[in-house]
Amino acid sequence: MPEAFLRPEWDDARIRGWAKKIGPSCAAVVDRIFDRAKVKEQAYNPSLSVLNLSKKYGEERLEAACAHALPRLGSPHYRHLKAILDSNLDDPAAPMREKPGGGQEPGPRGHVRGADYYRE
Repeated sequence: MPEAFLRPEWDDARIRGWAKKIGPSCAAVVDRIFDRAKVKEQAYNPSLSVLNLSKKYGEERLEAACAHALPRLGSPHYRHLKAILDSNLDDPAAPMREKPGGGQEPGPRGHVRGADYYRE
């Protein structure tokens, strides 16, 4: 490897330390990313992408999103966690509505028009 890559600014110990600081679920997600990589350097960018979500959404929400994703996904990725955060699935207090086939899903999204809109 070239000299510049032998001592990166971010190494696996520093990345895992940041993940542990956020919480155990986040640390488990980062560990799965590192376990999946053939070479540990291949896990740096995906791990940092996941951890950088804490800058936009906060550490508590990222930890909740990781906890939500771990039992459902074998190896959560950035796009999975971002989708969970964008749709507020990490928040158990978010309003839920009934699915047509049973169960619950997050409340209405987008432009929802009621029956009064179509009567005119």
